[in-house]
Amino acid sequence: MRQASLMPLVDPAWVDVLRSEAAKPKRTKKAIADELGVSRTAISLICDGKYSAGMNKVQAKIAPKVMALYGQQVWCPHLRDAIAPGICEAHHTAPMAKSDPAKLKHWLACRQCPQNPENQKKAEVPNAV
Repeated sequence: MRQASLMPLVDPAWVDVLRSEAAKPKRTKKAIADELGVSRTAISLICDGKYSAGMNKVQAKIAPKVMALYGQQVWCPHLRDAIAPGICEAHHTAPMAKSDPAKLKHWLACRQCPQNPENQKKAEVPNAV
């Protein structure tokens, strides 16, 4: 019986950005880990493609930081990809889409997104009683 060859999975853009940052001269994985608030071991495992835990949790925790600090892009949790800040702004300032279900889902996701400046303002304001 012939063994089927599997297609290799493509790493998300934020992992490529993280690898390129770690490969820069005079940059240590420890310094990167400190900037991102994770362990050096986690950075090493992610860069080497050997991170065995679920990538969803680590992606939710550090992908936005990686793209903001090192990629001059923002991480869109809805698209699960890095996008230019201008595109992100266009999405979160757009009016509600009424005729396109995909655009409506994106619009709804933008309302809950931690990248949305409106949500950041709400987080800064303490509850007034």
